Amino acid sequence: MKSTGEKLNNKTGRAKAVRLAIFLLLASFALMMPACGEDMASDEQETATETTQASETDIGLYDRDGGGVNYAFTYRGETFYAQYLPDNWTIYDSYKIKRKHDMIIICQALIDTHTVHGSDMVSFRTAEDMAYEWRQHNLACRILSEDNEWRSSAENVDFDPEDQGKSLKELFEDCTGNE
Repeated sequence: MKSTGEKLNNKTGRAKAVRLAIFLLLASFALMMPACGEDMASDEQETATETTQASETDIGLYDRDGGGVNYAFTYRGETFYAQYLPDNWTIYDSYKIKRKHDMIIICQALIDTHTVHGSDMVSFRTAEDMAYEWRQHNLACRILSEDNEWRSSAENVDFDPEDQGKSLKELFEDCTGNE
């Protein structure tokens, strides 16, 4: 016969497994869904008709006030804002940018301006690994409902050393404290 403690551990373990399964199911479903606030038709049309890609000179990253903190750039005719704090870039409304290649171009422009350390605090983040993190944020944005408390965090990617290389599952665990 199992003790009360063993029964609780089994229930807790099953509950964690169920939560993780639901989370992973939602994440896989979200991969098939359009980005935040967009419909499937516009997403498919954009992919079919968009042949040009952003370049570093196209985005025109500039320091808005000369203080080395507040930046702006243009992507597909829209102005985006970015903020640099030591070892951290944040791009506001980053969920609107979906093309991996363009994310890499933008990230390269950011790190050409101010580098960000890697998770080991010795190396530096690359444009590719920053774009991976950005894509995890976009995926989270697709999954989270409009009224979810973490939605605003998902809409604005923040590149800091501690999030380097983390999957959506790991970022979720960090936010919730749950495995």
